[in-house]
Amino acid sequence: MRFLLLLAILSSKFKKASNTDENFKKFLMGHECKIVIKTSDGKKGKRFIFENGKFSADQELNRFDAAMVWNDAATAFVAMKKGEPGITDAIQTHKVAIEGKLHAFTWFGGAINFVMQ
Repeated sequence: MRFLLLLAILSSKFKKASNTDENFKKFLMGHECKIVIKTSDGKKGKRFIFENGKFSADQELNRFDAAMVWNDAATAFVAMKKGEPGITDAIQTHKVAIEGKLHAFTWFGGAINFVMQ
């Protein structure tokens, strides 16, 4: 439950920034990708969609440009709550896998940093 709440908060921050922050709108221009954050069993997650300078999200977890696939929701929550250091540690300890286009995922990391300032 906490994992899904964290994803909902992140989605809300993207939505707000894409509607109100001129710098974030510029950041979105020219970048089109679909990023999924989900558990390895595919039961929990969210897809973040960046298209035409806009942001949206849905529950489609199988179609993406890049995905962050966590071993389980509890691990994902703890690591993501710590931010970049937690995610880096999870990658190094194989608690999360990155699938798809690495450059899309790297750009998404920049988008997260942008809205979490």
